[in-house]
Amino acid sequence: MFPNLSLPTLAGLTPPGHEVILCDENVEPVDFETDADIVGLTGYVVHKRRIFELAEAFRSRGKRVVAGGPFATLCPEELRDRVDVLFVGEAEHTWPAFLQDLEAGRARAEYRQADPPSMLDSPPPRFDLLKVERYRSMTIQFARGCPYNCEFCDIIVMYGRRPRTKSVAQVLAEVDAIHRLGVHNIFVVDDNFIGNKKEAKALLRALAAWQGARGYPIEFMTEMSLNVAQDDELLDLMKRAHFATIFVGIESPRRASLAESNKSQNLREDLVAAVHRVQAAGIEVMAGMIVGFDHDDPSIFEEQFRFIQEARIPISMTGMLNAVPKTPLHARLKAAGRLVAESVGDQFVFTNIVPAGMSRRQLYEGYRTLLRRLYDYRNYRRRSMAFILSRGGLLGTRLLAGRDDLAVFARILWTCLFRTSPRRAWLTLTMCLETVCRRPRALRHALTLALMHKHLYEYVRETSRRLEALLRELGDSEPAV
Repeated sequence: MFPNLSLPTLAGLTPPGHEVILCDENVEPVDFETDADIVGLTGYVVHKRRIFELAEAFRSRGKRVVAGGPFATLCPEELRDRVDVLFVGEAEHTWPAFLQDLEAGRARAEYRQADPPSMLDSPPPRFDLLKVERYRSMTIQFARGCPYNCEFCDIIVMYGRRPRTKSVAQVLAEVDAIHRLGVHNIFVVDDNFIGNKKEAKALLRALAAWQGARGYPIEFMTEMSLNVAQDDELLDLMKRAHFATIFVGIESPRRASLAESNKSQNLREDLVAAVHRVQAAGIEVMAGMIVGFDHDDPSIFEEQFRFIQEARIPISMTGMLNAVPKTPLHARLKAAGRLVAESVGDQFVFTNIVPAGMSRRQLYEGYRTLLRRLYDYRNYRRRSMAFILSRGGLLGTRLLAGRDDLAVFARILWTCLFRTSPRRAWLTLTMCLETVCRRPRALRHALTLALMHKHLYEYVRETSRRLEALLRELGDSEPAV
């Protein structure tokens, strides 16, 4: 669990004299009886129903409600009449302008950032306003934007194709601030950390020096494109800076589907070999995978399963293709009459497109089966252990960091072995025993993966129930293509 970075960033943009309270519904309930003068809302397209509910609840209590973020930027027409002030685009300039206008009594109904602001204008986030103890990780951002042009992606719509970066000094100051809070995990929430490789390498060199001088106290995670595997220097710098995990949008093992979606960066080499090269550098790959491309037929589900197992990717965030408003995919499918809804829902249980290579029923059924197979106990154990035993070493990795780590380890192990189902106890015990025998320094990671399976398995069960409800709604109305 990690916090949404937009909240502390907006707080950092707020001048002295304004009291700011942050609320993250992931970790705390909303105080509907707050005495705040302004209530600000942010969220993604998938959160639109909740944003509507919150806006209505606070406006009915006489509060001035303002909203921004991805949903407001991508779907302003859906939100404009539901809030008092709407922010479209990034807020480094528009939020301070709104506060000035508000004090002068001339606040407008809409603020729009036409040109992408410089990241040098982004202030240090107010991490001190977060309930830090409720998160596993803190978040920072180095870059916005991505140089690629994937048809389905909304990042380039919101942030552009020319990556903008903070200075090395800005990032180090934020890392220092988080370190002082006693946090040991940082998620760098970039759209593509290596969108500007030159700047990324400069930051990694500085982070490697910072880590080495302090005994590697921080474990980093970030998001980037798979072409990282083609750059040995970059992989070495990431290892030295203690980047333990990266999330990569692989999307599909099917070349025709990658070409269709303009995912050119994943067509340049063998995908399994690329993932293995990253893992050999000591870095875990979490994958973003998609089913439902035009070139996907019912055989894609088996193809996806085989790829994830062979690539030794423990955690794959697999979803169905959705057409997000303002993306090239949305425009193409709308023109073709292949949208069943304008905006998207949860891509893990819903798609707003009419598939080309199969019916919606086949897509839902195949997707449900794929999720169940991926997080079946034995399949998950097989690829997780294959990764643990083949992963390269990571600088600064210790079996257990100290007495506190040992206590946490013992508590988690007790829960996983004696306060859970027999199958889960089997998974935890066999993963830990094999790791102790064959790679003892990876024991903590083996236990972490065993623990994560519990949440992933429960999520798949809930997703399956929701998919079954959608299938009942479809009935026999959609025969196979």
